[in-house]
This record gives sequence, structure tokens and C-alpha cells, in this order.
Amino acid sequence: MKFSVLKIDVEKKDIKLEDFEREDIYGIIDYGIYVHTQLKTYELEPYDPRNVMIIGKGPFAGSALPGSHRLVFFYRSPLYGTLFPSTMGGASYQFQHVGVDFVEIHGKAEKPVVIIMKNDGEEISVNFYELEMDKLIEIWEGYKGEEGVYALTQYLLDNLSSEFEGMEFRIAVVGPAALNTNYGAVFSQALRNGKRAVGSEDWAARGGTGSVLLRAHNVVAIAFGGKKRKKKFPGEDITSMSTAKRIVEGVHKKPYNEVVTHATTKYRFNPKLNTGGTFGGNYPAEGELVPILNWQMPYIPKEERIKIHELIMKYYWEPFNEESIKPKKWTTCGEPCPAVCKKHRRGHHVEYEPYEANGPLSGSIYLYASDISVHAVDSMGFDAIEFGGTAAWLLELVYRGLLKPEEVGISDKPRFSKDDLINNPKETSEHNAKLVAELAHVIAFAKTEIARIAGLGKRKASMILDEKFKDRLKYGESFKDYAVYTPLGEDGEINPTMYWAIGNYIPLPIQGRYWTFYAFGTFLEPEELASKIVSSALWEFWYDNIGWCRFHRGWVKQTLRALFMEAYGVNVDMEEHARKQIRKLIDYAKRAGYIPVFWDSMRVIDLVAKGSEEFGNENWAKKFKEDKIRAAKEYLKRVLEAYSKLMGVDWTI
Repeated sequence: MKFSVLKIDVEKKDIKLEDFEREDIYGIIDYGIYVHTQLKTYELEPYDPRNVMIIGKGPFAGSALPGSHRLVFFYRSPLYGTLFPSTMGGASYQFQHVGVDFVEIHGKAEKPVVIIMKNDGEEISVNFYELEMDKLIEIWEGYKGEEGVYALTQYLLDNLSSEFEGMEFRIAVVGPAALNTNYGAVFSQALRNGKRAVGSEDWAARGGTGSVLLRAHNVVAIAFGGKKRKKKFPGEDITSMSTAKRIVEGVHKKPYNEVVTHATTKYRFNPKLNTGGTFGGNYPAEGELVPILNWQMPYIPKEERIKIHELIMKYYWEPFNEESIKPKKWTTCGEPCPAVCKKHRRGHHVEYEPYEANGPLSGSIYLYASDISVHAVDSMGFDAIEFGGTAAWLLELVYRGLLKPEEVGISDKPRFSKDDLINNPKETSEHNAKLVAELAHVIAFAKTEIARIAGLGKRKASMILDEKFKDRLKYGESFKDYAVYTPLGEDGEINPTMYWAIGNYIPLPIQGRYWTFYAFGTFLEPEELASKIVSSALWEFWYDNIGWCRFHRGWVKQTLRALFMEAYGVNVDMEEHARKQIRKLIDYAKRAGYIPVFWDSMRVIDLVAKGSEEFGNENWAKKFKEDKIRAAKEYLKRVLEAYSKLMGVDWTI
């Protein structure tokens, strides 16, 4: 397929617009793998300016089909160590008007810079708006009553809106977390009539997208847009809803509206549960398996976890339902979409993963308390999942006396026991949420030595803390043993998504996203788990590759091959191509030195071991009781051996 590529060297202020064509490249990940392999970025450090950041829209952006406008960022992760995709909902709806498919960012600007990309209807232009670092930090610390990413967004709106007079545009920014940690995100909010649309916030967060953008390239924001332009597809014109409907209905043999509505029920409104969105749907479904108190579920009796879940439903879920679902405070990520998955209340966009990681996982089960912590984390520009896992880890370390509050930079010890939550849910939550908000500021601005170390990530930080505070540890113990992450290579790590799911802990070429089998409450035989991981990854690859929202996967999966054929005239073997590209990701990871390793955290081993018992696999529960470490090694080894056989690679420990 043919694509247009805008290459921007922010150091030399050099701009090139080129056409690119290859038969085996259909999307952003395909192109990113090609570029990074050509440049041999596996030989570089992730913050090297040659770690090119690739940003792009999918081949169906501009169509009439909902969900086809995610903006994809692809780069080498400073956290996981290898190539990584991160996607931002709705942003390609404005990016498409720039008039290019992909953007490459090379070099490192002398000063923090905003890249301004626009198309006035006749030509594409790229300009640079520079900031002094002192000024940038001043904005992050406070501008018009806001801080961090919200403050920078508003500042740039005030100063750059005139650049886009008569055009549709959007701004994506980083916060202080990108400057001082390996898990800074890129934030963007849809604009309506030049103002930020409440509830429409979205992020390219996982893997440290913002950290690479700022620390490798000194780019603090990207403003993009242009005059509305109609996408020209070489085949059928799927900008026409009637044409797009015909293709979908031809595959599904049902009316288009019925197909899309049914597939996105969970994210819009589920009448069976009388709720909607990820927050509304996940808490009733997970029950006592909800991650709490830094993943301490293996050590908390089931009946007490049931009590905590009942309190979560009362103090977390019910207020959300009353304030968001009942009054229908729903919106989209910035593109027209019937899923209206963005649920908001009291000015807060409420989604499961950020509110779970910086809520129950971090010791808060009271929604109004978590509003404070989540807003602080978001403001600082963190990957909220990664930060929540780090905050929960640090709070438990302080609670257990392995670190002191003043060393970390927080005002008090957390209340971090099951009894605290059960007996005083509101007060405990308010206390802990306050500490999480403090942590967000302390780590984002690197205010203490421990905060700077924590900014590396839990695994890397533990290696330093083990040496620094070895006198505080029991014999054979490590700070890693309290941390939950999926490891890769000697120092690669990523926080799993917020489910007690065995597939989340398996070291895969891409983790921390949904390229795995992430069903909670299930303990499969290793070979079956590997099979389900592969089945999931082959299609999750495609949603990221073409920038399509995975909330639409229920209908897109069956339709995608027909769309490529009808719109582009290309016949794609979907699963075979995905398999081939994942093999390339594996080859890159191995060249970079990031290969599968055994779990080096006892907390992760305990989650797997307890999962075998809790989820009803008697065979493995017996093995874990007899010899926990030996059983864990056997299980992981067999999963990866089966995965390798299915993928036709060597990805084993």
C-alpha cells in the first residue's frame, strides 16, 4: 500500500514530505517496525534522539465508520525496553486534515518545542513554537488555576489557536512526568468551538510515550489539524455511510445499526446491569477479584474481599451510576461514535483502569476521594496504570516500614490494611488518596531522591533500593517482592492492566496492553493459555496497526478483510500477516537484549499460585502447594514453549 510520510528533524528544523509504498505494509505498526529495523534502533538507548517517534493514522481514518480514528504512537519504550505501540482515541479525526498518513520525529530540539502541523487546503506547513524550560515548568506548576497537562493545553490554546483559524485542530501535550520518569504519557482533549470538551480526554500512555517524546526529542506538544478534506479511497468510497453500511451488512448479514449497537453495548449502556462504560461494567463483573491494596488479594481471605467489594459497589460504583449513567453524561473521544464510551461526572472523566489503579489498588474505595488522586495523577501527565501500580507499591513499602514517609516525600503513613478499608472505608480512602496525590507531584517533579528512583519504574528502582536499604530487608528479600510488573530482559518491566488475570503476567513482546488473554478468574493449562494469548494478539495487533478502537472489535474483526478489499483492492491474510509482524517484534526485542525471564517478584508468583487455587485448577493448585517456585517455573516455561511453537519462534526462558 501507499502512504505519505512527513519527516521532521526537530534539531535541524528540517522537513521532508515523502511517499512510501510497500506491498506488506498496511498500517502504523507495520511501518514503524520497518523504520526502526532499518535504523537499528535496538542498538540505541531509548532516550537517544535516533529513537524515532512515529505517529500516524490508520488506513480507514476519514471513513464513515466509527472507531477508525485512533492516533497511534510507535517507538522504543524506556520502560519495557523494546518497540511499543500506544494509541489515543479520536485524535486522527483532526490529524487526518494535516494530509499525511505518518509523521516521523527525529533529532532533539535545543529547547522544548511545540510542533505545529497544519494544512490550509493547499499545502502542508510545519512550524515550531519554542519554550524555555523554566517557562514550561512554570506553566506546569500553574496556569489559570490548572496544572500539568491541563495547564499546558490551555496555555497553548491561548497562544496558538490563531494558527488554526477556520480549521479543525487538536493539541497533544506532555506533563512533568515525562521529564522525570520513564512512564510519562501524551494527553489530548477534543476541542469544541475552541474550548476543551469535558469528558473527552484521551491518552497515549502505556510504555512511556510522553517520556520518549520529551526526553529523546525535547517535544512538549504537537498541535495538528487543517481545513476539512475528504479522504480519497482507491476503491469503494467508504466516506459514504451508505457504502460503508453495505460492506458491514454484507459481512454480518444484519442491519448495520444492529451490528454496531450490539457490539458496543458494554461501553455505551448495558440494560442488564443498568450501567455502562468500563467503570460501570467491570466492578460488578469482577466481584471479590478486584485488585486491592497493591495486589494483596492472595493474602486476604475471600470473605473479607467480598466485604471490600460490597463497599466498592456502595462507595465507588453507586455514586458513579447516579452522577454519570442516570443523567447520561456521556461523550466521545472526539470522533462521531455511537458507543459514547466517555463517561464523566463533576468534571471528571471516569474510566475503570485509572480509577482502579489510583483507587482500590492504592487504598481508596470512596469515589470522591479517588477523584482527587486520579486528577492529580492525570494532571502530572502519568500513565495512570503505571503510576497507580508504583504508588500502591510505595504506599505498602511505607506501611511496612521499609521506607519512611519523609524519605518518599509524603506527609504521613498510609492506612493500608484490609481492616482499615472494611472498618473505615471513607476516612481510609480520603487519607490514602491524599497521599497518592502527594506522590504524583513528588515523583513528577522529582522532589526527593526516592521519587527520582521511583521514576525509573518499580523493577529498576528495586535494584537500587535493595542496595541502598539492604539493612531493612529480611534475608533473601527484595523490594521487588512487593512490586507487581511483567518483566522482560534484565530490567524491562510494565505494570499489568487492572485484572487478576494470569495472561497479564506472561512476558510477551507486547504487554501491559491487550495483546494477551486477559480474562480474570480463569486458570488454564499452559498450552491452552498460550493458544488463547496468540488468538488475542493476532487481532489486537490489527486494531493498533490500523488505529481502530478495540471497543468496536466485536464487529470490526469479521469486517476488516472485506474493508481492505473493498476500499483498497488488497487481499490481506489477516492472521498470517499479524503472525509475521509479531515475529519481527520478537526479533527486534531479542536484538535489543529484551528476552523472556522468570518472574523476579514474589508478589507476582503468589498471584499466579493463589490464582490456581482461587480459579479452580486443582491440578496446578496442588503443584503450587507442594513447591511454589518449581511450579511457577514449570508453568511459565510451558506457556512460553507453547507460545513459541504456535508463533514459529524461540521465545522461551
